[in-house]
Amino acid sequence: MKIISIILGILVILGWLYVIGEYKYGNQKTTKAQNVMLVACGLTIILTIMQFFY
Repeated sequence: MKIISIILGILVILGWLYVIGEYKYGNQKTTKAQNVMLVACGLTIILTIMQFFY
């Protein structure tokens, strides 16, 4: 379970770094940026729930 948490944590970090980069360059209105933001939010929620129970 620890390996899954580490991989999920890395994906969360990469997702949010991408979102921050898109906002920095003003491309936050693109469909790709919005989809990545939704995925990053979802992964963050899943990681939080996993860490709460394990």
